Amino acid sequence: MKTSKYTILTRIFVLGTLFLALFFPLPKCESVNANEKRDDISFVATDVETPIHDHQPAEEVQNSKRLWCNEHGVYEDECFICHPELKSKVDTDVATPIHDHRPAEAAQNSNRLWCNEHGVYEDECFICHPELKSNTSEAPQTALYCKEHRVLEHECGICHPELAALLKPGKGLKVRLESTESAVKAGVVTTFPDEDKAHAIHNILCQVSYNMNYLARITPLSAGVIQRVLVDVGASVSKDDVLIEIVSSEIAGAKVDYLTALANESLKELVYKREKGLFEKKITSQREFQQAQAEYQVAKNTTNTKHQQLLNYGFTGAEIKEIVETQSSSSILPIRAPFSGTIIERNAVIGEAVGLGDTLFSLADLSTMWLELSIPENMLLYFKVGNAVEASFDSIPGEKLHGDVIWLASSIDEDSRMLKARAIVQTPDFLLKHGMFGQVSLLPEQQNNVLHVPVESIQRFNKKSFLFIKLLDDLYEIRRVVTGIRHDDQIEIIEGISSDEKVVVVGSFTLKSEFLKSRLGEGCVHE
Repeated sequence: MKTSKYTILTRIFVLGTLFLALFFPLPKCESVNANEKRDDISFVATDVETPIHDHQPAEEVQNSKRLWCNEHGVYEDECFICHPELKSKVDTDVATPIHDHRPAEAAQNSNRLWCNEHGVYEDECFICHPELKSNTSEAPQTALYCKEHRVLEHECGICHPELAALLKPGKGLKVRLESTESAVKAGVVTTFPDEDKAHAIHNILCQVSYNMNYLARITPLSAGVIQRVLVDVGASVSKDDVLIEIVSSEIAGAKVDYLTALANESLKELVYKREKGLFEKKITSQREFQQAQAEYQVAKNTTNTKHQQLLNYGFTGAEIKEIVETQSSSSILPIRAPFSGTIIERNAVIGEAVGLGDTLFSLADLSTMWLELSIPENMLLYFKVGNAVEASFDSIPGEKLHGDVIWLASSIDEDSRMLKARAIVQTPDFLLKHGMFGQVSLLPEQQNNVLHVPVESIQRFNKKSFLFIKLLDDLYEIRRVVTGIRHDDQIEIIEGISSDEKVVVVGSFTLKSEFLKSRLGEGCVHE
């Protein structure tokens, strides 16, 4: 029986197939039956109801046709770590993904897991991984969003009221109301802050005293007897004017010593010149020449010392020159004014014997006076050296004198609890008198307009001042501000707001309650 050609080919194909099956076996594939698959899906669905750390969306859990990778928190057909071969397919389809809820840049980075719940990478999700907050060197690249209040997570004041303690002046947190009608129902009223000139402080007491830098106690530099008194109390004197003359034997002796020193110096000079000429002609010895030279130098030093002594007694250069010319040994000592001013005290009487340290006159420059200030502790913030001040006195109504703060004490007075300070003012017509009491107004550093708001609009939190600023009908901002001086029912805002922002002037406490509602359950507001 002849075998057909078709039969032969069939046998060859079968034998070839058996050969391949024996020497090149196919990889085994573990099958999953339907019951096991349903058990796995029910297990996943149960875990999703009370997730420990499962960021799979609820609607995707219901997809029973897709296996879930519990190890990496994504579907098996999206797990690039377990199935790296899928990456090439995603790279091709990333422009129009079919079932990938990650952004394109996330899908392209196969080495980082994506948190579908919060819309950031797992290694950037501070909510799922609070331990990441300690690593401040790695800041999140994507800001978290508060879906409940529709603001950024780090700006949500309702969720994070504790952040208010860290705010700097001008910075704030957002407070979202339930609806655009909530503020109207709560009676919230907003308006622009008032803009006016800065006010001064008028509650600082002061006492007038002499400018100690221009106050002199006139005393004699030598004991003697008063011969003449040339000025009286209240007299205006100029610098170097003679105030009094004293007769003193010490002065006569000083003059004689100076004249003697001059004569001795002239003699020693002649001897020195003669010895120098003889030495140059080799007639005298070197020893005699050096001795004459030394004696001449000593005489010069003695003359200079006596001359300085007369200057210390108060004699001028012209008077010393006159003493030399007239060879006078008078015992009269004139005492002069050290600067221009007014004689405010006199103790000198003709014929009275006086000694060193006795006060004959007191001289003061009354063109400037000191104001001794007493600053309460609650106002220390406003006073600095160099601040401009304005002084007023009940005894001279209508007159305001201007000056500057020149000194602040380094400690508080233990008895009065006040800080001592000092200001200097100009006194035209010598209006101020030593010992007068008055009030000082601290002028602002710049005469610019400042903003004022009602006192009741200020809310205190963590010992800091805040205002509520309207951003939208249902969105407000609690902002840190720096307050200034209070004037009746208005208070200055030094820093934190601008004139074109609407400030809540009525109902700010209601907004504060909304801001702190997440903390009300603790039992206190931590005011």
